[in-house]
Amino acid sequence: MRTMGFFPLLLTATFLCVPSSGDQFTSVSRADRFLSLFSVIRFKNSMCSGSSGLSGTCYTYKSCVNNGGTSSGSCADGFGTCCVTQLACGSRTANNCTYIESPNYPDFFNEARTCVQTISLNADACQVRLDVTEVNLVGPDSKGNCNNDVLKFSQDIKWTQVCGITQNTHFYLDVDPTVSGTLDFTFTTDGTSYNRRWRMKVSQICCDQLSMAPMGCGQYFTSTTGSITGWNSQGNPDFYLSGQNYAICLRQELNTCSTTYLETTPSGESFYPFCGDTLEWPGVHDPASTTNRDQTCLPVGLTGSPLIAPITIQQQGPHYFYFVTKDTANEHTLTDKLIGNINIAYTQNAC
Repeated sequence: MRTMGFFPLLLTATFLCVPSSGDQFTSVSRADRFLSLFSVIRFKNSMCSGSSGLSGTCYTYKSCVNNGGTSSGSCADGFGTCCVTQLACGSRTANNCTYIESPNYPDFFNEARTCVQTISLNADACQVRLDVTEVNLVGPDSKGNCNNDVLKFSQDIKWTQVCGITQNTHFYLDVDPTVSGTLDFTFTTDGTSYNRRWRMKVSQICCDQLSMAPMGCGQYFTSTTGSITGWNSQGNPDFYLSGQNYAICLRQELNTCSTTYLETTPSGESFYPFCGDTLEWPGVHDPASTTNRDQTCLPVGLTGSPLIAPITIQQQGPHYFYFVTKDTANEHTLTDKLIGNINIAYTQNAC
């Protein structure tokens, strides 16, 4: 009598930002072989924690390794593998939740080179979230221009240049797969002697996901307390960068009716960009106040800061800051202090 063997695994791959489907494989149940030839097991490509300590996405083993990932523990009750992807220079991946890393990270490197790291976009992707562990490059000049090292993105125009030191924050890029099916991160370093390194987690967000930030928001904060910092906020000096055009957005959380903002710039600094560059604050402040002003830029020769004292804004709905730095000739220094960068603590207050 001819016996029935097991069928080979059937594999499909999808992205984290497509919640309606997931990886699957087909197996045969010995007890049910005469009733049903196949038993299909499906699981979502959801976020997972790898045994390495890094985040990953739950894929089948084959889907993971075919796109350059590494198995880092199991998920989906053992039917999937937690796929951690660490992208090297000159590499490309379609895996979601990918880490963009400098050569031999966490080691530093000190040389001139061009490093291009490419993310293949899902057809339904509208945004990419960058969770920055650190970007440590040569900083800008005193006008905020990246003349030595620079990071550029192939899609989105919120930041035409990035350099300096940025740690422990996040940013959003708006992307359009119909314009280009890929997103390139291009790091260019020069011969300046400097210890460089970077690591960012890159997550694709599909157009129908609730986790999407409002379009145009370069940062989106969704907790009752937090800290707002910009590119190069941890630099030394921490000059704000030129070539920025984005909104900083805060979601109003449930049962809160106001938000208090407090400037937390380092001692001897005060963030208030010169005119030609603009920071617009949510709400309207008393123009007669010497501490909380509704000005959005600082005329040359004056001193001040919009957040010397805490500001509490009684405003429902989302709060939006608009930060535009168009003037590449503005010196970011005063006679008595540095202009510095965005460093703002916020707290949403209960009703």
